[in-house]
Amino acid sequence: MVNKNENENKILESPYLRFEVSKDGSYSITDKRTGVVWYSNPYVKRLGSATVEIEGGRAWFSLDSFEISKNDESVRMRYKHDRKEVGLTIIVRLLDSETLEVSYETTKGLTVESIRLLEDALWATDTEKGYFVVPVREGLLIPSDSGLEFTHVFGTFEYEGCHMEMLGVVKKESAALITWHDPYVTVEVRSMINSAAEGKQILSLSLNLKRTARAFKIRFLGSGSYIDIAKAYREEALRKGWLVDWRQKIRQTPDASKLFGASNFKLWSCLDRRIDYKGNEKSLTVNWTFREVVEIAEHLKKDLGIEKALFIIGGWIHRGYDNQHPDILPANPECGGNALLAEASERVKNLGYLFCLHDNYQDIYRDAPSWSERYVMKNQDGSLKKGGFWAGGQSWLICSKKSLELAKRNLPKVKELFDPNAYFNDTTFAAGLYECYDPEHPLTKWDDMKYKQELCKYTMTLFGVFGSECGKEWGIPYGHFFEGLAGVSGKPYHTLEPSSMGARVIPFFEMVYRDCIAVYGKYGYDYSKAADYVLHHIVIGRPLHYHSWERGLYWKRARENEPSGWPYDLSCFIRADGGWAEGMCLADRFIKNTHEILSPLHEITTEMTITKHEFLTPDYRVEHVVFGENVDVIVNKAAGEFGWISGYEDYVCVSKMGEEVVLPPFGFLIESPTFIAFHALSWGGIKYKKPVLFTIRSLDGKPINESEKIKVFHGFGEQELRIRGRTYRIAKEEILIF
Repeated sequence: MVNKNENENKILESPYLRFEVSKDGSYSITDKRTGVVWYSNPYVKRLGSATVEIEGGRAWFSLDSFEISKNDESVRMRYKHDRKEVGLTIIVRLLDSETLEVSYETTKGLTVESIRLLEDALWATDTEKGYFVVPVREGLLIPSDSGLEFTHVFGTFEYEGCHMEMLGVVKKESAALITWHDPYVTVEVRSMINSAAEGKQILSLSLNLKRTARAFKIRFLGSGSYIDIAKAYREEALRKGWLVDWRQKIRQTPDASKLFGASNFKLWSCLDRRIDYKGNEKSLTVNWTFREVVEIAEHLKKDLGIEKALFIIGGWIHRGYDNQHPDILPANPECGGNALLAEASERVKNLGYLFCLHDNYQDIYRDAPSWSERYVMKNQDGSLKKGGFWAGGQSWLICSKKSLELAKRNLPKVKELFDPNAYFNDTTFAAGLYECYDPEHPLTKWDDMKYKQELCKYTMTLFGVFGSECGKEWGIPYGHFFEGLAGVSGKPYHTLEPSSMGARVIPFFEMVYRDCIAVYGKYGYDYSKAADYVLHHIVIGRPLHYHSWERGLYWKRARENEPSGWPYDLSCFIRADGGWAEGMCLADRFIKNTHEILSPLHEITTEMTITKHEFLTPDYRVEHVVFGENVDVIVNKAAGEFGWISGYEDYVCVSKMGEEVVLPPFGFLIESPTFIAFHALSWGGIKYKKPVLFTIRSLDGKPINESEKIKVFHGFGEQELRIRGRTYRIAKEEILIF
């Protein structure tokens, strides 16, 4: 803790905060509005640590001895090693009444390799009911009372790292926002049990700065939560120029409005060619011809009534999915060649859909006709930088300076031949930022970001709507959709396990950037076990991605005796008993039910942010979300299969129009002036024997209780619906005129 001898300590003060530091570098920061005090490292009395190059050698310094000076706005701390100055100065500056900036300076002869200016700092104990907010995918809340011990590193813009340049901390309902603006910052979150601090558990954080990273800011927000942290960071994102909303984007690309309410349908691998590690062809499978691509799209529109879709195909390129990049043309003959792909593009666009081609400018393969080592990133030792081992065998990573060159070679011809109205570049927003050490095209992480942004911008100028994998905030001004931020393979994360940190998923991204970009999940998942994933998408208000398909015309090849779904488990959304999709295949039942829930929800909330989010039960199974001012969502995520959540329970809530509503496990209620949806055991005074699925939408823009024209969709269960004082029998879908 801080030495309380104020003759030795230096104090920096504003109306809202007080920063006090001692000569050993330990400090405290008091948020005057709440009285909460934040402290430095509880294990070692020091500011942090650094690894440096000095006098021709490499040294590690414990930053625990300083000569300190101050003025009204800053404290300067000159580090001394063995009582000698080494040329390292830490500066803590008041930027305004609630914000501190921490930075460092060096003199000639000292090079900082890495430095921790926050080290196991701003900690919270289990007794303080604190938590950290990490912006990984939708958002992660890590509590200080999980009872778990762990260390987890989140690199800035790394895969499942910090997707925004920020971190939030809360304890005793006092909130603070930590921000930076440099890809060379790494966050480390650590939880220790039986620590030196009060309480049984302590949750602390460290920031490791390298290369160009020399500063960060801490803004103390007074009383608040992660919602207030999101609002504060939204201001920061606007200052950085990364908060570009839909109004600005649609002025430039009117077709982007077709993403409002559009579900993501993706045929991953029209042609699937597998190459082994020796370059031999293992298998060749045509999953869909280009004629079948059209038939699937027309089936979705004409048979399922899907009005809004982002329809993506992969594996259209010359040798098939993830083969021989960057040599993508002509379209592969096995699926129909250029002429049939051009026809498919035109016919799918004529359905009102976005027709999107999947491409890749990160990977190159040795068997590609254009293969040359001059395109490939180099490691520090001059060796080629490997990518993943994919369908086409071992890939190598293209330097992003060269990616733009290759895209300019390929994409104008793609535009001329096929004229898609949307385009997808794989990996661009997913992979971390790279460095390249080729002397012909050296690359820092900053450079990699710049050239990837230029690639995206160029692609948008040709095709209009553009998207890429996963999503990072630096991509928001340069894209219209992220595929993968919402989840992966039916889960909120890919390799990250929230349970290992006792963490909970929160819709933090939707509080900051929701009105800027469309967001989807990625990869296939089992529709018959997807109820929790559906509820996750209801909480974040995003349409689903449908990436799991049988070969060919799937609905004609459906297996007999497919599961019909059970009311109270993970299969509930494949039900269609008594409803719209009764008699259809499993995939179509799931698609129709979930699209009818999520497409309208997204459409009416696209240009809103989430303004409220809370857990309504102590076990966190029931969540309440508010979009904007008047779109309310409650979900009951009761699920015995999910780790620390146990048991199934109904949840009772009160609806403005539906009176008392009973939500079963995997039940939900969406209520807004113009759209209502529920999966419930009671609504409108009717008690149902089994859960039912209904959606109700005003078609004239008036509130439902005043509308003259209402559309009602019935997904499954009993067909009675009581609305505006009258009971109707809705078998599938009806337009009610008042």
